[in-house]
Amino acid sequence: MTKMANRCVVSLLVTLLFVQLLGASVVSAANYKGTTINVALQAHNAVTEMNKLLPEFEKETGIKVNLDILPQSELGKKAEAAFAARAGTYDVVMMMVVAVSRYARAGWLEPLDAFIAESPEMNIDDFMPGFINVQKYEGKTYGLPFYGESTCLMYRTDLFEEAGLEVPTNMEELMLAAEKLTKGDTYGIVLKGGRGQASNGYVWPHFLRAFGGDYFDEQLKPVFNNAEGKAATQFMVDLITKYAPPGAINMNWNEVQVSFQQGQAAMCIDATNFAPVFEVSDMSKVNGRVGYAHVPSGVAGRSPGIATASVGVSAFSKKKAAAFEFIKWATGKYVQEESAKSGMRPDVTRRSIFDEPSYQEIYDWDNGNWYKVTLEAMGEALPYWRPVQFPEWPQIGDTISIEVQSVLAGQKDLDSALDDAAAKVEEIMKEAGYY
Repeated sequence: MTKMANRCVVSLLVTLLFVQLLGASVVSAANYKGTTINVALQAHNAVTEMNKLLPEFEKETGIKVNLDILPQSELGKKAEAAFAARAGTYDVVMMMVVAVSRYARAGWLEPLDAFIAESPEMNIDDFMPGFINVQKYEGKTYGLPFYGESTCLMYRTDLFEEAGLEVPTNMEELMLAAEKLTKGDTYGIVLKGGRGQASNGYVWPHFLRAFGGDYFDEQLKPVFNNAEGKAATQFMVDLITKYAPPGAINMNWNEVQVSFQQGQAAMCIDATNFAPVFEVSDMSKVNGRVGYAHVPSGVAGRSPGIATASVGVSAFSKKKAAAFEFIKWATGKYVQEESAKSGMRPDVTRRSIFDEPSYQEIYDWDNGNWYKVTLEAMGEALPYWRPVQFPEWPQIGDTISIEVQSVLAGQKDLDSALDDAAAKVEEIMKEAGYY
C-alpha cells in the first residue's frame, strides 16, 4: 500500500471514529433530553471547581442538574432522612468513606458494577486503588471517588533550620523534635484531639498501626487495648498534652488548620489536602515555609492514612441511568484535570492526573515534596486503615475516640479507658451479629 493510501485509510478511520463519538453524544443527549436529576454534594473546593464545568455536561447530555450543596454534617443528615423515607429526593448523593458500607447494607445505594461494565471508556483502573477499593461492600461497588486524601507530616522548614533539626523519620525523633520546638508561643506539634471518629479517631490509627497495634483480631474481637495499643495511645497523649497548643484536646480539623496556618505549631500530622490552606490562602502566615514528609515510622513501619468522598446513585432514584452519567462525568479525568488547574484541587482521585507535568507544576509545594509524598502515601495506605468496611464503624470509631479524649483530658487513666472502649466495641460487634 502506498503512503498516500495509508494516509487515506488513517484519515477515514479518524473520521469514522469522530462520527461514532458524535453519534453517541447525540444519542445520549436525545435519550436524556428533558431529564432533571437532583444531586446532593458537600460544600468543598472540589465541588466549586466542578460546578464551573457543569453547563458543559448539561449541554452535552441534555440532563438538567439541580445541585444541593451543603456543609458536610448537614449533607449526611439530609441524605439519610431522604433514604430512610425511601424517597427519591436525590438521585445522586455524595458520602464520606465511612458511610458507604452502612448505606449499602441498608439498601440505600444502587450497585454500580453493571453501569461500570458498560462504560469501559471511564477507565475504572485509573482511580487510586485505595480510593476505589473502599467503595465496595460484599463484593459490589457503590460509589466512585470524587475527592481524596492521604496523610503526611507537615513541618515548618524555617523553624527546623533554626533549631538545627533533621525532619523526623521515626516516632522517637518526632517526640524529640516536638520537645525541642516547643518554646515561647510556638508549640512542637498540633494534632486533632477532639472527640469523633473523624477527629482524634483519624489521628490515633497513625500511632496504633505504627506501634504494631490493630483494631480487631481474626475473630473480630477488639485488640486495640493490648500492650501495643496502649503504648501507641500513651505516645499520642504525651505529644498532645506536653507539646501541643492549649485547647488541642478539643480541636477538630478546622482548628488544627488555623493553628498551623497562623504559626502556632511547628508540626502537624493530618490530611495532605491541608496544603492549600497553608500555601495559597491569603490568611496564611506560613506560605512557602512548609515542608512535607512521610508520617514517621514506628516498630511496625509507617502507616499513612487515607480518606475519600464518593458519589453514588440512590436506590430510590427513578433516573438511575442519568444519575450514573453524572457521576461518571463528575469523577472523570476531564473534570478532575480541568478543575485541578485552579490550584485548589490537590485531592484528585486519578493516578494519571498526578503523573501529568502540568499538575506537578501547579502543586509543586516544597520543591515537589508535597506531590511525591502524597502519591507515595496513597500507594502505601491500607484501604481499611480505619475499619470502615464495617457499617458499624462510625459508632465504633466514636466510642474509641471518646475514651481516648478522656485520657487527654485527665478524666481517666489510659488502661481503664482503652479497656472500657474495647468492652463497648465488643458489645457493638456482638449486637451486630459478628459473633
